[in-house]
Amino acid sequence: MCCLKKSILIVLCLFFFSITGVAAAKPPVNMQVSNAEVRDVLTALASVGKVNMILDDSVKGTITIQLTNIPYDSAFDLVCKTKGLTYQLVGDVMVVGVAEQIGRAFGSVHIFKLKFINPDCVKDTILSILFGAKKGQKITQTEGSSAVKTANTQQNSAAATAGEKSSEESTALDRLTIDFATNSLILFGTNTEAARVQKLLDELDVPYQQVSLEAEVLAISKEKTKNLGIEWSWEATPQYAERDKDDDDNITVTRENNKGIIQFGRNPEGYPYEFYYQATINALVSNGDAKVLARPKVTTINGQQAQILIGDRIPVQVQTLTNGTTTTSTEYVDAGIKLIYTPRINTDGLITVQVLTEVSSPTLVSDIKQYKITTRQAETTVRLKDGETMVIGGLIGSTDSEARKAVPFFSGLPIIGALFKNFSKTHNDTEVVIFLTPRIVK
Repeated sequence: MCCLKKSILIVLCLFFFSITGVAAAKPPVNMQVSNAEVRDVLTALASVGKVNMILDDSVKGTITIQLTNIPYDSAFDLVCKTKGLTYQLVGDVMVVGVAEQIGRAFGSVHIFKLKFINPDCVKDTILSILFGAKKGQKITQTEGSSAVKTANTQQNSAAATAGEKSSEESTALDRLTIDFATNSLILFGTNTEAARVQKLLDELDVPYQQVSLEAEVLAISKEKTKNLGIEWSWEATPQYAERDKDDDDNITVTRENNKGIIQFGRNPEGYPYEFYYQATINALVSNGDAKVLARPKVTTINGQQAQILIGDRIPVQVQTLTNGTTTTSTEYVDAGIKLIYTPRINTDGLITVQVLTEVSSPTLVSDIKQYKITTRQAETTVRLKDGETMVIGGLIGSTDSEARKAVPFFSGLPIIGALFKNFSKTHNDTEVVIFLTPRIVK
Protein backbone atom coordinates (compact mmCIF):
# COMPACT_ATOMS: atom_id res chain seq x y z
CA MET A 1 0.00 0.00 0.00
CA CYS A 2 2.92 2.30 0.76
CA CYS A 3 4.30 1.71 -2.74
CA LEU A 4 0.92 2.48 -4.25
CA LYS A 5 0.75 5.75 -2.30
CA LYS A 6 4.19 6.72 -3.54
CA SER A 7 3.24 5.88 -7.12
CA ILE A 8 0.20 8.15 -6.91
CA LEU A 9 2.33 11.02 -5.65
CA ILE A 10 4.99 10.41 -8.31
CA VAL A 11 2.42 10.41 -11.14
CA LEU A 12 0.90 13.68 -9.97
CA CYS A 13 4.17 15.39 -9.10
CA LEU A 14 5.81 14.52 -12.42
CA PHE A 15 2.87 16.06 -14.25
CA PHE A 16 2.92 19.07 -11.95
CA PHE A 17 6.57 19.88 -12.64
CA SER A 18 6.20 19.18 -16.36
CA ILE A 19 4.00 22.25 -16.85
CA THR A 20 5.79 24.90 -18.85
CA GLY A 21 6.40 28.32 -17.36
CA VAL A 22 5.50 29.13 -13.79
CA ALA A 23 4.06 26.21 -11.82
CA ALA A 24 0.30 26.52 -11.46
CA ALA A 25 -1.27 26.37 -8.00
CA LYS A 26 -3.90 23.86 -9.16
CA PRO A 27 -2.73 22.17 -12.36
CA PRO A 28 -4.85 19.85 -14.52
CA VAL A 29 -4.81 16.26 -13.31
CA ASN A 30 -3.55 13.14 -15.10
CA MET A 31 -4.12 10.08 -12.94
CA GLN A 32 -4.30 6.35 -13.58
CA VAL A 33 -4.69 4.14 -10.48
CA SER A 34 -6.45 0.86 -9.78
CA ASN A 35 -8.05 -0.09 -6.46
CA ALA A 36 -6.24 2.69 -4.63
CA GLU A 37 -7.28 3.84 -1.19
CA VAL A 38 -9.46 6.91 -1.57
CA ARG A 39 -7.63 8.52 1.38
CA ASP A 40 -4.34 8.18 -0.52
CA VAL A 41 -5.86 9.66 -3.67
CA LEU A 42 -7.27 12.67 -1.80
CA THR A 43 -4.01 13.15 0.09
CA ALA A 44 -2.10 13.16 -3.19
CA LEU A 45 -4.50 15.68 -4.71
CA ALA A 46 -4.18 17.90 -1.64
CA SER A 47 -0.38 17.76 -1.80
CA VAL A 48 -0.14 18.61 -5.49
CA GLY A 49 -2.84 21.28 -5.31
CA LYS A 50 -1.30 22.78 -2.15
CA VAL A 51 -4.60 22.42 -0.30
CA ASN A 52 -4.80 22.07 3.49
CA MET A 53 -7.03 19.06 4.05
CA ILE A 54 -8.46 17.08 6.95
CA LEU A 55 -9.97 13.66 6.21
CA ASP A 56 -12.69 12.37 8.52
CA ASP A 57 -12.54 8.75 9.69
CA SER A 58 -15.54 8.05 7.46
CA VAL A 59 -13.33 8.54 4.38
CA LYS A 60 -12.35 5.01 3.39
CA GLY A 61 -12.67 2.48 0.63
CA THR A 62 -10.93 1.98 -2.69
CA ILE A 63 -11.30 3.68 -6.05
CA THR A 64 -10.11 3.14 -9.62
CA ILE A 65 -9.32 6.28 -11.62
CA GLN A 66 -8.23 7.08 -15.15
CA LEU A 67 -8.22 10.83 -15.72
CA THR A 68 -6.51 12.74 -18.50
CA ASN A 69 -6.01 16.50 -18.39
CA ILE A 70 -8.97 17.11 -16.07
CA PRO A 71 -9.18 20.47 -14.22
CA TYR A 72 -8.09 20.10 -10.61
CA ASP A 73 -11.40 21.19 -9.05
CA SER A 74 -13.38 18.87 -11.33
CA ALA A 75 -11.12 15.92 -10.50
CA PHE A 76 -11.41 16.55 -6.77
CA ASP A 77 -15.19 16.92 -7.00
CA LEU A 78 -15.53 13.73 -9.05
CA VAL A 79 -13.55 11.69 -6.52
CA CYS A 80 -15.72 12.96 -3.67
CA LYS A 81 -19.01 12.40 -5.49
CA THR A 82 -18.00 8.92 -6.62
CA LYS A 83 -17.45 7.86 -3.01
CA GLY A 84 -20.47 9.68 -1.59
CA LEU A 85 -18.35 12.31 0.15
CA THR A 86 -18.86 16.00 0.72
CA TYR A 87 -16.51 18.71 1.91
CA GLN A 88 -16.64 21.93 3.89
CA LEU A 89 -14.17 24.78 3.60
CA VAL A 90 -13.29 26.07 7.08
CA GLY A 91 -10.96 29.01 6.62
CA ASP A 92 -8.10 27.67 4.49
CA VAL A 93 -8.73 24.05 5.45
CA MET A 94 -10.82 21.58 3.44
CA VAL A 95 -12.64 19.06 5.67
CA VAL A 96 -13.75 15.92 3.79
CA GLY A 97 -16.16 13.24 5.00
CA VAL A 98 -19.58 11.71 4.48
CA ALA A 99 -22.44 14.20 4.41
CA GLU A 100 -23.83 13.08 7.77
CA GLN A 101 -20.60 13.64 9.65
CA ILE A 102 -19.81 16.97 8.00
CA GLY A 103 -23.38 18.16 8.45
CA ARG A 104 -23.35 17.38 12.16
CA ALA A 105 -19.99 19.04 12.73
CA PHE A 106 -20.23 22.10 10.49
CA GLY A 107 -23.85 22.30 9.39
CA SER A 108 -26.10 25.30 9.78
CA VAL A 109 -29.71 26.12 8.95
CA HIS A 110 -30.44 27.34 5.43
CA ILE A 111 -33.94 28.49 4.43
CA PHE A 112 -35.05 28.61 0.80
CA LYS A 113 -38.33 30.39 0.13
CA LEU A 114 -39.95 29.19 -3.07
CA LYS A 115 -41.84 31.64 -5.27
CA PHE A 116 -43.59 29.55 -7.88
CA ILE A 117 -43.44 25.82 -7.13
CA ASN A 118 -44.58 23.58 -4.30
CA PRO A 119 -41.72 22.22 -2.13
CA ASP A 120 -43.05 18.70 -2.65
CA CYS A 121 -42.33 19.06 -6.37
CA VAL A 122 -38.56 19.43 -5.85
CA LYS A 123 -38.11 17.43 -2.66
CA ASP A 124 -37.27 14.12 -4.36
CA THR A 125 -34.87 15.81 -6.76
CA ILE A 126 -32.92 17.49 -3.96
CA LEU A 127 -32.79 14.35 -1.82
CA SER A 128 -31.59 12.30 -4.78
CA ILE A 129 -28.85 14.69 -5.88
CA LEU A 130 -27.72 15.91 -2.47
CA PHE A 131 -28.01 12.76 -0.34
CA GLY A 132 -28.44 9.96 -2.87
CA ALA A 133 -31.90 9.17 -1.49
CA LYS A 134 -34.29 7.23 -3.68
CA LYS A 135 -37.41 8.83 -5.11
CA GLY A 136 -40.46 8.33 -2.95
CA GLN A 137 -38.51 8.10 0.34
CA LYS A 138 -40.83 7.98 3.32
CA ILE A 139 -41.86 11.36 4.73
CA THR A 140 -42.85 11.57 8.39
CA GLN A 141 -44.68 14.33 10.23
CA THR A 142 -42.50 16.52 12.42
CA GLU A 143 -43.71 16.43 16.00
CA GLY A 144 -45.41 19.56 17.24
CA SER A 145 -46.09 21.12 13.86
CA SER A 146 -48.77 20.24 11.35
CA ALA A 147 -47.22 22.49 8.72
CA VAL A 148 -43.75 20.94 8.59
CA LYS A 149 -42.72 17.55 7.27
CA THR A 150 -39.30 15.94 7.69
CA ALA A 151 -37.63 14.01 4.92
CA ASN A 152 -35.90 10.93 6.32
CA THR A 153 -33.12 9.69 4.09
CA GLN A 154 -30.40 7.13 4.40
CA GLN A 155 -26.77 8.06 3.78
CA ASN A 156 -24.48 5.46 2.32
CA SER A 157 -21.02 5.43 3.88
CA ALA A 158 -18.05 6.58 1.86
CA ALA A 159 -16.61 3.11 2.41
CA ALA A 160 -19.44 1.42 0.56
CA THR A 161 -18.36 -0.05 -2.79
CA ALA A 162 -20.18 -2.34 -5.22
CA GLY A 163 -21.50 -5.25 -3.20
CA GLU A 164 -20.58 -3.68 0.17
CA LYS A 165 -22.79 -2.08 2.79
CA SER A 166 -21.66 0.29 5.51
CA SER A 167 -22.74 0.06 9.11
CA GLU A 168 -23.94 3.65 8.73
CA GLU A 169 -26.24 2.83 5.79
CA SER A 170 -29.36 2.61 7.95
CA THR A 171 -28.69 5.91 9.74
CA ALA A 172 -31.64 8.29 9.19
CA LEU A 173 -30.94 11.91 8.32
CA ASP A 174 -33.48 14.49 9.43
CA ARG A 175 -31.84 17.34 7.60
CA LEU A 176 -34.39 18.47 5.04
CA THR A 177 -37.77 19.82 6.08
CA ILE A 178 -40.66 21.47 4.31
CA ASP A 179 -42.52 24.41 5.83
CA PHE A 180 -45.83 24.55 4.00
CA ALA A 181 -46.94 27.66 5.88
CA THR A 182 -44.22 29.75 4.21
CA ASN A 183 -43.72 27.51 1.15
CA SER A 184 -40.09 27.03 2.12
CA LEU A 185 -37.41 24.35 2.18
CA ILE A 186 -35.27 24.19 5.32
CA LEU A 187 -31.87 22.51 5.06
CA PHE A 188 -29.51 21.71 7.91
CA GLY A 189 -26.21 21.28 6.15
CA THR A 190 -22.99 22.78 4.96
CA ASN A 191 -22.51 25.88 2.86
CA THR A 192 -21.45 23.67 -0.04
CA GLU A 193 -24.69 21.69 0.17
CA ALA A 194 -26.70 24.89 0.45
CA ALA A 195 -25.02 26.26 -2.67
CA ARG A 196 -25.94 23.10 -4.59
CA VAL A 197 -29.56 23.36 -3.45
CA GLN A 198 -29.70 27.01 -4.45
CA LYS A 199 -28.31 26.18 -7.89
CA LEU A 200 -31.03 23.58 -8.37
CA LEU A 201 -33.77 25.94 -7.22
CA ASP A 202 -32.56 28.67 -9.57
CA GLU A 203 -33.40 26.33 -12.44
CA LEU A 204 -36.55 24.72 -11.00
CA ASP A 205 -38.31 27.56 -9.14
CA VAL A 206 -39.49 29.43 -12.22
CA PRO A 207 -43.01 30.55 -13.22
CA TYR A 208 -44.98 28.01 -15.21
CA GLN A 209 -45.96 28.89 -18.75
CA GLN A 210 -49.64 28.66 -19.59
CA VAL A 211 -51.46 27.65 -22.75
CA SER A 212 -54.96 28.78 -23.68
CA LEU A 213 -57.04 26.59 -25.99
CA GLU A 214 -59.86 28.09 -28.00
CA ALA A 215 -62.30 25.54 -29.42
CA GLU A 216 -65.26 25.78 -31.74
CA VAL A 217 -67.51 22.74 -32.12
CA LEU A 218 -69.96 22.66 -35.01
CA ALA A 219 -72.47 20.16 -36.35
CA ILE A 220 -72.52 20.54 -40.13
CA SER A 221 -74.70 18.84 -42.71
CA LYS A 222 -72.74 16.04 -44.35
CA GLU A 223 -73.33 17.51 -47.79
CA LYS A 224 -71.97 20.87 -46.70
CA THR A 225 -68.83 19.34 -45.21
CA LYS A 226 -68.03 18.07 -48.70
CA ASN A 227 -68.18 21.66 -49.90
CA LEU A 228 -65.90 22.63 -47.06
CA GLY A 229 -63.38 20.10 -48.27
CA ILE A 230 -63.46 21.43 -51.83
CA GLU A 231 -62.92 25.02 -50.73
CA TRP A 232 -60.18 23.93 -48.37
CA SER A 233 -58.27 22.17 -51.11
CA TRP A 234 -58.45 24.86 -53.79
CA GLU A 235 -58.61 28.24 -52.07
CA ALA A 236 -56.90 31.11 -53.88
CA THR A 237 -53.73 32.86 -52.78
CA PRO A 238 -53.62 34.85 -49.54
CA GLN A 239 -55.87 37.80 -48.90
CA TYR A 240 -55.76 40.44 -46.15
CA ALA A 241 -52.00 39.94 -45.93
CA GLU A 242 -48.74 41.55 -46.89
CA ARG A 243 -46.65 39.39 -49.21
CA ASP A 244 -42.98 39.84 -49.86
CA LYS A 245 -40.41 37.99 -52.00
CA ASP A 246 -36.70 38.39 -51.30
CA ASP A 247 -33.76 38.11 -53.70
CA ASP A 248 -33.67 34.33 -53.27
CA ASP A 249 -37.36 34.03 -54.23
CA ASN A 250 -38.31 33.15 -50.64
CA ILE A 251 -41.88 34.28 -49.98
CA THR A 252 -43.10 35.51 -46.61
CA VAL A 253 -46.70 36.28 -45.69
CA THR A 254 -47.56 38.52 -42.75
CA ARG A 255 -50.96 39.47 -41.38
CA GLU A 256 -52.44 41.25 -38.40
CA ASN A 257 -54.93 39.23 -36.34
CA ASN A 258 -57.02 37.91 -39.23
CA LYS A 259 -58.79 35.02 -37.56
CA GLY A 260 -60.28 31.99 -39.22
CA ILE A 261 -57.43 31.26 -41.65
CA ILE A 262 -55.57 27.97 -42.02
CA GLN A 263 -52.49 27.83 -44.25
CA PHE A 264 -51.45 24.63 -46.03
CA GLY A 265 -49.13 23.86 -48.94
CA ARG A 266 -48.09 26.34 -51.63
CA ASN A 267 -49.22 27.10 -55.16
CA PRO A 268 -46.85 27.15 -58.19
CA GLU A 269 -46.00 30.80 -57.47
CA GLY A 270 -44.87 29.90 -53.96
CA TYR A 271 -47.76 31.47 -52.05
CA PRO A 272 -49.49 29.32 -49.41
CA TYR A 273 -52.99 28.04 -49.97
CA GLU A 274 -55.37 29.28 -47.30
CA PHE A 275 -58.71 28.08 -46.05
CA TYR A 276 -60.91 30.93 -44.77
CA TYR A 277 -63.05 28.68 -42.66
CA GLN A 278 -64.60 31.33 -40.42
CA ALA A 279 -66.39 33.13 -43.26
CA THR A 280 -67.63 29.83 -44.69
CA ILE A 281 -68.85 28.64 -41.30
CA ASN A 282 -70.68 31.89 -40.62
CA ALA A 283 -72.48 31.49 -43.95
CA LEU A 284 -73.44 27.89 -43.16
CA VAL A 285 -74.75 28.85 -39.73
CA SER A 286 -76.77 31.71 -41.23
CA ASN A 287 -78.33 29.34 -43.78
CA GLY A 288 -79.15 26.73 -41.15
CA ASP A 289 -76.74 24.17 -42.61
CA ALA A 290 -74.52 24.26 -39.53
CA LYS A 291 -75.05 24.67 -35.82
CA VAL A 292 -72.53 25.91 -33.28
CA LEU A 293 -72.65 23.34 -30.49
CA ALA A 294 -70.07 24.98 -28.23
CA ARG A 295 -67.34 27.58 -28.20
CA PRO A 296 -65.34 26.80 -25.05
CA LYS A 297 -62.03 28.29 -23.98
CA VAL A 298 -59.79 26.90 -21.27
CA THR A 299 -56.32 27.77 -19.97
CA THR A 300 -53.96 25.36 -18.25
CA ILE A 301 -50.37 25.16 -17.06
CA ASN A 302 -47.79 23.81 -19.47
CA GLY A 303 -47.80 20.01 -19.26
CA GLN A 304 -51.01 19.80 -17.20
CA GLN A 305 -54.27 18.30 -18.42
CA ALA A 306 -57.40 20.42 -18.83
CA GLN A 307 -60.93 19.18 -19.39
CA ILE A 308 -64.19 20.73 -20.53
CA LEU A 309 -67.59 19.04 -20.38
CA ILE A 310 -70.64 20.76 -21.82
CA GLY A 311 -73.62 18.49 -21.33
CA ASP A 312 -75.34 16.36 -18.72
CA ARG A 313 -74.70 13.37 -16.53
CA ILE A 314 -77.15 10.67 -17.57
CA PRO A 315 -78.33 8.02 -15.07
CA VAL A 316 -77.71 4.46 -16.26
CA GLN A 317 -78.93 1.32 -14.50
CA VAL A 318 -76.17 -1.24 -13.95
CA GLN A 319 -76.80 -4.80 -12.82
CA THR A 320 -74.16 -6.74 -10.88
CA LEU A 321 -74.22 -10.48 -10.21
CA THR A 322 -72.53 -11.50 -6.95
CA ASN A 323 -72.78 -15.02 -5.54
CA GLY A 324 -75.97 -15.64 -7.45
CA THR A 325 -77.55 -12.40 -6.25
CA THR A 326 -78.35 -9.65 -8.74
CA THR A 327 -78.13 -6.09 -7.54
CA THR A 328 -79.09 -2.98 -9.49
CA SER A 329 -77.30 0.31 -9.05
CA THR A 330 -77.32 3.67 -10.79
CA GLU A 331 -74.25 5.14 -12.41
CA TYR A 332 -73.96 8.51 -14.08
CA VAL A 333 -72.35 8.78 -17.51
CA ASP A 334 -71.19 12.02 -19.13
CA ALA A 335 -73.11 12.95 -22.26
CA GLY A 336 -72.52 16.02 -24.36
CA ILE A 337 -69.34 17.64 -25.62
CA LYS A 338 -66.14 16.66 -23.84
CA LEU A 339 -62.72 18.10 -24.58
CA ILE A 340 -59.56 16.87 -22.85
CA TYR A 341 -56.21 18.33 -23.84
CA THR A 342 -52.65 18.42 -22.57
CA PRO A 343 -50.31 21.06 -24.07
CA ARG A 344 -46.52 21.05 -23.93
CA ILE A 345 -44.45 24.03 -25.05
CA ASN A 346 -41.32 22.89 -26.87
CA THR A 347 -37.98 24.65 -26.83
CA ASP A 348 -38.46 25.66 -30.48
CA GLY A 349 -41.66 27.56 -29.60
CA LEU A 350 -44.02 24.99 -31.08
CA ILE A 351 -46.82 23.51 -28.99
CA THR A 352 -47.37 19.76 -28.81
CA VAL A 353 -51.04 19.19 -28.06
CA GLN A 354 -52.57 15.88 -27.06
CA VAL A 355 -56.31 16.18 -27.65
CA LEU A 356 -59.28 13.91 -27.04
CA THR A 357 -62.69 15.10 -28.23
CA GLU A 358 -65.96 13.34 -27.65
CA VAL A 359 -69.50 14.17 -28.70
CA SER A 360 -72.19 11.97 -27.20
CA SER A 361 -75.96 12.19 -27.18
CA PRO A 362 -78.44 10.17 -25.09
CA THR A 363 -81.58 8.60 -26.53
CA LEU A 364 -84.33 7.14 -24.36
CA VAL A 365 -85.24 3.58 -25.33
CA SER A 366 -88.89 3.44 -24.34
CA ASP A 367 -89.16 -0.36 -24.35
CA ILE A 368 -86.64 -0.80 -21.54
CA LYS A 369 -86.89 2.72 -20.15
CA GLN A 370 -83.13 3.15 -20.38
CA TYR A 371 -80.87 5.60 -22.14
CA LYS A 372 -78.77 4.65 -25.12
CA ILE A 373 -75.75 6.90 -25.53
CA THR A 374 -74.33 7.45 -28.98
CA THR A 375 -70.70 8.58 -28.86
CA ARG A 376 -68.37 10.04 -31.48
CA GLN A 377 -64.75 10.33 -30.37
CA ALA A 378 -61.40 11.35 -31.82
CA GLU A 379 -57.95 11.44 -30.23
CA THR A 380 -54.74 12.83 -31.69
CA THR A 381 -51.38 14.43 -30.91
CA VAL A 382 -50.09 17.25 -33.11
CA ARG A 383 -47.47 20.01 -33.10
CA LEU A 384 -48.70 23.51 -33.84
CA LYS A 385 -47.37 27.02 -33.95
CA ASP A 386 -48.59 29.53 -31.40
CA GLY A 387 -52.03 30.62 -32.64
CA GLU A 388 -52.22 28.00 -35.41
CA THR A 389 -55.56 26.21 -35.90
CA MET A 390 -56.07 22.48 -36.24
CA VAL A 391 -59.25 20.77 -37.44
CA ILE A 392 -60.70 17.49 -36.22
CA GLY A 393 -63.40 15.99 -38.42
CA GLY A 394 -64.88 12.62 -39.24
CA LEU A 395 -67.21 12.52 -36.21
CA ILE A 396 -70.17 11.52 -38.36
CA GLY A 397 -73.58 10.66 -37.01
CA SER A 398 -76.97 9.96 -38.54
CA THR A 399 -80.54 10.36 -37.36
CA ASP A 400 -83.75 8.81 -38.70
CA SER A 401 -87.08 10.38 -37.90
CA GLU A 402 -90.69 9.68 -38.73
CA ALA A 403 -93.55 12.17 -38.89
CA ARG A 404 -97.30 11.55 -39.12
CA LYS A 405 -99.90 14.21 -39.88
CA ALA A 406 -103.65 13.74 -40.10
CA VAL A 407 -106.78 15.84 -40.45
CA PRO A 408 -109.08 15.19 -37.51
CA PHE A 409 -112.28 13.22 -38.27
CA PHE A 410 -111.65 12.93 -42.02
CA SER A 411 -108.50 10.86 -41.56
CA GLY A 412 -110.60 8.28 -39.70
CA LEU A 413 -113.08 7.72 -42.51
CA PRO A 414 -112.85 4.37 -44.30
CA ILE A 415 -111.38 4.26 -47.80
CA ILE A 416 -111.01 8.02 -48.25
CA GLY A 417 -109.33 8.56 -44.87
CA ALA A 418 -105.91 7.92 -46.39
CA LEU A 419 -106.31 11.08 -48.44
CA PHE A 420 -106.26 13.10 -45.22
CA LYS A 421 -103.08 11.50 -43.77
CA ASN A 422 -99.41 12.15 -44.33
CA PHE A 423 -96.49 9.92 -43.35
CA SER A 424 -92.86 10.87 -43.92
CA LYS A 425 -89.42 9.50 -43.08
CA THR A 426 -86.26 11.59 -43.04
CA HIS A 427 -82.61 10.61 -42.81
CA ASN A 428 -80.03 13.20 -41.86
CA ASP A 429 -76.24 12.80 -41.69
CA THR A 430 -74.23 15.33 -39.74
CA GLU A 431 -70.53 15.68 -39.10
CA VAL A 432 -69.12 17.26 -35.99
CA VAL A 433 -66.13 19.43 -36.88
CA ILE A 434 -63.89 20.83 -34.16
CA PHE A 435 -61.50 23.75 -34.65
CA LEU A 436 -58.79 24.05 -32.00
CA THR A 437 -56.38 26.97 -31.59
CA PRO A 438 -53.71 26.87 -28.83
CA ARG A 439 -52.12 30.13 -27.74
CA ILE A 440 -49.24 30.68 -25.33
CA VAL A 441 -50.30 33.07 -22.57
CA LYS A 442 -47.75 35.88 -22.40
